[in-house]
Amino acid sequence: MELYVIGVNYKTTPIQIREKFSVESDEYEYILSSIKSLDGIMECALLSTCNRTELHIFSENTIEDTGYIEKQFCILKGLDIYEVKKYFYVYSDINAIRHIMKVASGMDSMIIGEEQILGQFKSAYEISIKYGTSKAVLNTLSRLAITASKKFHTRNLFLNKVTSVAGQAVLLIEDIYGESVINRNILIIGSGEIGKTICFKLQELGAAKIYITQRNGLLTNEINQSKVTIINYKDRYSYIRESDVVIGATSSPHYIITQDMLEKEIVNSNKKQLFIDLAVPRDFDEAISKNENIELYNIDQLKKFKLKNVKDHGHSQLDMDYIETQINCHINEFIRWYKYRNSLLKKA
Repeated sequence: MELYVIGVNYKTTPIQIREKFSVESDEYEYILSSIKSLDGIMECALLSTCNRTELHIFSENTIEDTGYIEKQFCILKGLDIYEVKKYFYVYSDINAIRHIMKVASGMDSMIIGEEQILGQFKSAYEISIKYGTSKAVLNTLSRLAITASKKFHTRNLFLNKVTSVAGQAVLLIEDIYGESVINRNILIIGSGEIGKTICFKLQELGAAKIYITQRNGLLTNEINQSKVTIINYKDRYSYIRESDVVIGATSSPHYIITQDMLEKEIVNSNKKQLFIDLAVPRDFDEAISKNENIELYNIDQLKKFKLKNVKDHGHSQLDMDYIETQINCHINEFIRWYKYRNSLLKKA
């Protein structure tokens, strides 16, 4: 079975390298078409999230060495293959199928069982279908992976746990500030799903003031404006000085907070501030951490932070036997379909 996964993720690759592999929305068509045009490749899909960038590939023949695919992807991203090759992992055949199932279900995520990955996975395949690079084989595999993921979450296997990076960020704020969070001002830069999730959770905690940026006015009907102040993205620096916590959650390909601009806003300020950067590529210039009054966490550092109050929030209660059974069940279903498909092709 000529299926392959080629990628980098949070397990193999530091954020400084991983962000260089991040794929912007206007790059998908070009990258997908370029990869699919390579020798022997029949189908391909591309998944790019904060924690991973992966190519899912179906080939007409066995690929003995995926190096030419890795090289082409690096060329498309303007990277030197010899500098980043060590970060790539490759899965093939049944291991590739299992990996895709685990990714879609959140079982390969930084936070086990996270729910956001399923939407990202579905979106990635919708894009690949749109550009005609994912067809019968990958479409069937992705459909079964999505079905397996929905079964896990419908069964409510993930109890009393943080189900997203957004949730982890909120717990970090709780751990640092405790009950005094009700006296804290928090600025959220980015009004996508992560930004809105954090906003809602902070409202529940009773944070004193919450500011959230917007660019297009779409937040008006989603946010309770009696508790949250919606500000223009262009005014973000103006609100940093009075904020105790600043959270970056945009999809910008460049820094949205730079050291030189920040220095102008916090000059002569002795306020201790927590900056949490949840974006890949990163939103905050790492140089801001040199300021003695700023504590900065990026998404990789966040996962390593040991929560003091983790017992208060409970651990994951996972029925691993059920999860493994379901994954194997859907793997076997795909293999049966694939064999049946091949038998029909041979008769044709």
